[in-house]
Amino acid sequence: MESGLMSDKLIKLAENVATTRKELQNIRKELRRLNQVHQKDMDNIISSLKTWKCESCSTSDAASIEESSASMDESIPFKPIGIITSSFHEKRGTPRQPGICASIQGKITLFNSIFTNPEHALEGLEDFSHIWILFYFHRNDSTHIRAKVSPPRLNGLKTGVFSTRSPHRPCSVGLSLVHLDYIDGSSVYFSGVDMLDGTPVLDIKPYIPHYDNPVTLNQQWNTEKHLGNDIYGSNSELIDHSRIPREAPDGEEEGSPNDLSSAASSMQISEQVRVPRWISEPPAGQLSVVFKERARSELEALRRNQEQGNIRDVDDRVDLECSIVQILQEDPRSVYVRERYANQFYTFLIGKYHVSCKFDDSKRLVQVYKIALANSLGDTNVTGQVIGT
Repeated sequence: MESGLMSDKLIKLAENVATTRKELQNIRKELRRLNQVHQKDMDNIISSLKTWKCESCSTSDAASIEESSASMDESIPFKPIGIITSSFHEKRGTPRQPGICASIQGKITLFNSIFTNPEHALEGLEDFSHIWILFYFHRNDSTHIRAKVSPPRLNGLKTGVFSTRSPHRPCSVGLSLVHLDYIDGSSVYFSGVDMLDGTPVLDIKPYIPHYDNPVTLNQQWNTEKHLGNDIYGSNSELIDHSRIPREAPDGEEEGSPNDLSSAASSMQISEQVRVPRWISEPPAGQLSVVFKERARSELEALRRNQEQGNIRDVDDRVDLECSIVQILQEDPRSVYVRERYANQFYTFLIGKYHVSCKFDDSKRLVQVYKIALANSLGDTNVTGQVIGT
């Protein structure tokens, strides 16, 4: 009898300890949140104090203050040249890099206000296989610029913002290398979308491996250095220009301009191209993606519609299964969502399709539960729980 009572007490004590630990974790999270709020308030106060002066000082220094602020706050005007049409309408679930979901196509439409005939500005671009797109993070609503950020790959650890590709930057400019599919009039169609629908485009530039690929550049520098040693030697003879390989025209360089993956693999083994270990050897590998029976049947129904020719817009042409796998295996969640809402459903949109899934971090697994048209569902809240389904 006494042993039974003792066992019940131990069980209850263990439950109390578990509850206490959970409460302590919640308190720590709340303290971190309050610390961030406090830090933000302190930054605002310090910023206000820096610009505050007494009445007599402000009168005497008015001219110098105006001159200083004019030089420090001078903005550089940029006018978008076009706009991007993308299958991603919300930040949630949008690929972080263009190579993650290479099968999804996007479109750049040039504005007539920039050029009278915008298609003339694209002449010759079709000769290139890849292009750089410079764009503006128009949905970056962060008002507080931080010198250090937490990339998802670092699992909460921070590093300098300029050592990352975080969209939260002093100047909200993005840069993506994408595959050029084709050009139609004043529209540029490309694959490898990592931008939101409606993103303003600042510039388009061709990708030229001869100049843009560090491996190619290193080979070129080594060749020139080798030729220089052979030509000059100890006698300081004149350069024999016939021995120096002629530079190829833009877009006609040797190598493989159509295969960026081979260039990327070469960069990984090149001793002359360096990246930090959290890039080359991320703390955790890709996730395994599994489709539940319901999601699999919904995919099959969508595939039958494609085979029967029931295609109404660009979203119907997307290889949905491939795109979902490519997005989820790279874990699109932020560190905050990963820690705070680990056991809740995660939802995101690919065009008009709404995807519901659940992550199991202990098994490095994500299971897709449902795929449906977005307009047939209710709204979703910030935690990713589906409402109205």
